[in-house]
Amino acid sequence: MGGPRVAICVYNGLSMFEFGTAYEIFFSYAKGAESWYNTRVVSVDSPVVRLSNGLSISVDAGVEQLSEVDTIILPGWSDVDRSPEPKFIAALRNAYQSGVRIVSFCSGAFALAAAGILTGKKATTHWKYAERFKQRYPDVELEVNKLYVGSGNVYTSAGSAACIDLSIELIRQDFGDIVATKIAKRLVVPGDRPGGQQQFIELPVPKRVSELSKVMDWALMNLDKKLSTEMLAEKVHLSRRTFDRHFSRIYGMSLKQWLLNARLEKAKYLLETTELTVDFIALDSGFATPLSLRNHFDKYVGVSPGAYRRALSKSKSSYSKLLY
Repeated sequence: MGGPRVAICVYNGLSMFEFGTAYEIFFSYAKGAESWYNTRVVSVDSPVVRLSNGLSISVDAGVEQLSEVDTIILPGWSDVDRSPEPKFIAALRNAYQSGVRIVSFCSGAFALAAAGILTGKKATTHWKYAERFKQRYPDVELEVNKLYVGSGNVYTSAGSAACIDLSIELIRQDFGDIVATKIAKRLVVPGDRPGGQQQFIELPVPKRVSELSKVMDWALMNLDKKLSTEMLAEKVHLSRRTFDRHFSRIYGMSLKQWLLNARLEKAKYLLETTELTVDFIALDSGFATPLSLRNHFDKYVGVSPGAYRRALSKSKSSYSKLLY
C-alpha cells in the first residue's frame, strides 16, 4: 500500500491494549483496501520486545527508520519515571524537526516531554499521571481533562479509550470524514467524539461499607433534594466538622464536589437513556436551574448537554446501521 507511512514504536513493558489499538486501526483494518496506511513496527529497545503481560514479539526495524515515515505513534510508555534512551530521543527529535507527525497514547506523553517535543505546547495524558507530569514538565501546558490534544504536528491522548478517539481523528485528517466514520462504525464507537470532551467525572466510592457510605447511597437516590452537610451529618449522628473530616479522608474530596459530580453523572445517564428535556433533567438531577446544569456541563464535561446527547444519538444511529 502506498498511503501515509506510519511507525508504531514498541518497547519492553508495552501495554497490549494500546499497541493492539494502534496495530489494528493503522494496519489490520486496511486489509484489502486500495489505499491505507503503510504501517511498520519499530523497536525502541531490542529485536525481541517483552510486553507487560509477559508475551514477546520479534521486531526487525529499529529507531533509525523513524526518519522515513509520516507519522510516529508511541502507544504509552513503560515507566513514567524512566527517561527514553538517548538514541530514541535523538530519533524523535530528528523526526519532529523534519515535520513528521508525532502521536502518543496515554503515558507516552512522558517520553515526548523528555525529548523536548512538548516544550511550550499543549498536551494531555492519563489523569492519574497529571500531578507527576506537571511537576516534572512545567513548561508543557497540560490539559488533563481533554481526551486528546493536537498542538502543531504533535498529538497526545488521555487514557486507553481516548487513543481510539485520537486515531479516528487522525484518519479523518488523512482520509476524510467518510472513511473515518466507516472505521468508527467497525469499531462501534462514536465517529465524532471531540477531543475537548473531558476524560471523566470522578465519583469515588469507599472500599468498605460503613454508615457514611450508606448515607451517601441515600444521597444518590435523593439528588433532586436540597442536600447539605448538616443534613447528612445528622443522619450518621456526627458533627459537621467530624463528618467533613471523615468524608474527605474516605472520598478524597469535599462533599460539595462529590454532590456536583454525582449530579452530573445522573444528568449524563438521563441524557443517554431518556428523551426527557434538558430543563427537566436539570431539576431531577438537583441543579437549581437549567442554566446551572448547562454551565456545569460546559465546565466539567467539556460539551453542552445538547451536544452530549446529539453525539450519543449519532453513535446509536451508526450502531444500528452497522447491525442491519
